[in-house]
Amino acid sequence: MAESIRRNGGLITQGGRQWFEGDTLSDDQCTEFDKDHIFPLCDLSESSPHSDDDFKYTYNFEDIDTISRQLGIPWEASKDIPFSSSVVYLGLTWDLNYRTVTLSDPKHIKYLLAINEWNLSRTHTLHEVQKLHGRLLHATLVIPPGRAYLIHLEAMLAIFGDSPFKPRTPPLGTVEDLLWWSTILNNPPHPLTIPRPGIIHDFIAFSDASSGFGIGITVDKQWQAWRLCTGWNTDGRDIGWAESIGFELLVRHIISSGASNICFKLFGDNRGVVEGWWNGRSRNKPTNDTFKRIHSILDRAECTVITRYVPSSGNPADGPSRGIYPPLCLCLPAVPIPHALWPFIEDISDEDCATPHQQSFHHPSSTNSTRAKPSKQQRLA
Repeated sequence: MAESIRRNGGLITQGGRQWFEGDTLSDDQCTEFDKDHIFPLCDLSESSPHSDDDFKYTYNFEDIDTISRQLGIPWEASKDIPFSSSVVYLGLTWDLNYRTVTLSDPKHIKYLLAINEWNLSRTHTLHEVQKLHGRLLHATLVIPPGRAYLIHLEAMLAIFGDSPFKPRTPPLGTVEDLLWWSTILNNPPHPLTIPRPGIIHDFIAFSDASSGFGIGITVDKQWQAWRLCTGWNTDGRDIGWAESIGFELLVRHIISSGASNICFKLFGDNRGVVEGWWNGRSRNKPTNDTFKRIHSILDRAECTVITRYVPSSGNPADGPSRGIYPPLCLCLPAVPIPHALWPFIEDISDEDCATPHQQSFHHPSSTNSTRAKPSKQQRLA
């Protein structure tokens, strides 16, 4: 490990944060450490009296106290937590046997009470917003979908200006977000698996959107497309929202094809969507609503998604999003349009595929063809 850290440049400083970079995992994320590991681990199991439980480990509290006394570091003995494969740390319960982490029971109760207390008043000061937001933000460490249900509290943080003590009314949507949080805290989700090297499935899946025409997705050599309806770009919906819908439809296709309990990778050429998903939320409300639906889809399938950026020139979904279609024989199975999207997107028609000025999309092994319009039943959510 020390050699890997040395190869990656040793101590890394980013803003006010310092850390050491280790090996890169299969999901392209690097391991991070708070020390450089230049000193080898020592076995102190014979250096002091050990109980039967302590013999499971290479050191015990007495060994820690012996070194601490030499350094003049006092410890509060009442706060010692016996060594175990399952411990509470930072308000989180870590189970090393099952390699999972979850919010501890006392934190569940504490955060629920905080929401109930918030609901007793129609207006709140900046300190009250910061307090509730901080607690729920901590919970997102083990409840990642919760990030999409914090954007209204985050928006409220910015409205106090130079009057932090003047109570303000929360933005519309805050009540619904906190109702979601109450439901989750009352019915805790499955423990979060502690990240470790694993298989990342790559379906060669891409999505794209064109504000002048529609949305397209491709999986390997296959494709699917939708037209944007007149008036789609209102009430905060923009090209970023359209790109997020392509992302959602691509996720729906992968899940409907049988994906379950896996991690898979998807590609897109909109950084707002690709990198927004890294944080699990978007400040644009319509796009954030899309992320909420995606979180729900993935939760039911027990799947996780990793997004990666690709330039438009290398995105095979670019053609279908602009009405340039591969052959019909490469068409993906129909992806039902969610009810919430009916006013904004529609299945492409046979006229779309047959328009003379369109040219076939140059994907490997593609030739010209036409495509029949999907049936009305395919629009059912």
